[in-house]
Amino acid sequence: MSKLYFSLQEANELIQRISPRVQRIIQLRDELNLLDNTKIEFDNESIENYLLEVELNKSFHEKNLEMYSLLGELIREGCLIRDLEELEIDFYSKYNERDITLCWKPGQEKIFYWHFPHEAHRKKRSINEIEKKYLEKLNELK
Repeated sequence: MSKLYFSLQEANELIQRISPRVQRIIQLRDELNLLDNTKIEFDNESIENYLLEVELNKSFHEKNLEMYSLLGELIREGCLIRDLEELEIDFYSKYNERDITLCWKPGQEKIFYWHFPHEAHRKKRSINEIEKKYLEKLNELK
């Protein structure tokens, strides 16, 4: 599958559509962390205890399947999931004929930062730079 490129406006519109799924991924991630860190020791070997353990394992795997299915959907729509714990999501775009990634984190209403794909997230730049260049180009066309 080739890269999908988005304008800033298209990426911000996509954020609105994917936000419910991203929130569900966050919820599932947190539930999985809780289940994974819950250790149950039984005092006796009863059928009920074994069934409880099976149900907990079943729940863990069902949540994993749902979370990774949602992640796959987002990736197919053009989202780059950089970090599952922080859940930073990037979108490919172009700026001055070069590939860039537009950066978004859940909780933000729109994209505020971008960086070149080969750069670390620590080198994020303000989206205002791109917006300013766009307005300058529009004024040149008038």
